[in-house]
Amino acid sequence: MKSKPAEFNHRMNQMRPDGTAALRVWSYPAKGTKMPRLRIRCGCCEQQVVVYHDEESLEINGVNGSIENWREILLPLLERKPLQKRK
Repeated sequence: MKSKPAEFNHRMNQMRPDGTAALRVWSYPAKGTKMPRLRIRCGCCEQQVVVYHDEESLEINGVNGSIENWREILLPLLERKPLQKRK
């Protein structure tokens, strides 16, 4: 049986310190003609995103693009500062 990396959570409703449910992540290697992929599931339900990846491109839930194109779109979102809570 293959062991999973420690940083990948598979259990549902595992709460993070910020009070949100931790994402559940599975990693699959390339097999035959299929690219390697990640399956990321919501921490509190069965919604999921599948990300196929290789050296040059990413396919996120059926939307293909180059890694650079995805970087231009997603990095600004990830680099945003968290909103401060109102008093």
